Amino acid sequence: MSEAAARRVYLPPGPSRRIIPRWVGPVLAVGVGLAVVAAFAGAYWDLYQVQREVASLSRERDELRQGNAVLREEIRLLRTPAYIERLAREQLGMVKPGEIAIMLVRPTPAPADPSPGAGGGAGPRKPWWLRLLGR
Repeated sequence: MSEAAARRVYLPPGPSRRIIPRWVGPVLAVGVGLAVVAAFAGAYWDLYQVQREVASLSRERDELRQGNAVLREEIRLLRTPAYIERLAREQLGMVKPGEIAIMLVRPTPAPADPSPGAGGGAGPRKPWWLRLLGR
């Protein structure tokens, strides 16, 4: 036997044995990989939420700009005497001297008909057996 082979066979088991099992490396690599994926997933979720909020705020900004445009147009119209006169006539019911104001008043609606089982018909209520027989 060669000397190297003799050393391999007869060395004591202590110093030449593996201290760390072989499965620890792959498990550690998978764990680190999962930690990295979790870190990036959390960052991606935060980015997604911020992008949704940006889109929502952009829509709100556009709606407010449209509302501002409508209000600017209203301000521009309020500086004209014809528009002021129209508002005074329509909303306040004002008239010029010598004019006659005619106000159309809608009639108040009649109260709702009571339900058939609640009574309150044209006359006194018939007993149930007469109503059942149709008399």
